[in-house]
Amino acid sequence: MITKSKVVVLAVLVAIAGLLAVFVADERIERRRMADDRITMRYGALMVGVAAGYTPYAVTLMDFNMAMVSEIAVRLGLRPAFFTTAWDRLFAELDTSIYDIIISSITITAERQSAYNFSKPYMASPHEPELFVIGLKKGNDRLTEAVNRALEDMFNDGTMLRISIETFGRDFVTRAQQEW
Repeated sequence: MITKSKVVVLAVLVAIAGLLAVFVADERIERRRMADDRITMRYGALMVGVAAGYTPYAVTLMDFNMAMVSEIAVRLGLRPAFFTTAWDRLFAELDTSIYDIIISSITITAERQSAYNFSKPYMASPHEPELFVIGLKKGNDRLTEAVNRALEDMFNDGTMLRISIETFGRDFVTRAQQEW
């Protein structure tokens, strides 16, 4: 026999099921929208290619680059994922979409300029008249703009200076500011 309490329980269960169905549908729509809006290859991650050991001052510079890119990732709401490779494979692997960005004493050449996007310069090289930049895949203008905004904010709020001092030391940074 169907009692009033059974009908109420059944009605509550149907209402809960309906709400769950709406919630799941909304969640799927939101995930699809976020996937369409994302600026990186992997949701929530910034895939970073690094050529370790390329320059004579690689260890300190690598520490700086990793701290800088980690801060950029945080400002973009992402977590950085670093992958090391050989210098001569860095750009080829960016071409094949293994990475979202590449770092490692990258400078802009005429050949690279036509094939890749680059961030604004973030450091002057002490050994070359060039400026170091972050390399990005050509056509990913949204990520390039986001990285440039993060870099600009980091320069303006003192984060780049803090990372430089933590990595290279106050004496080196002071000397570099005077010389450059």
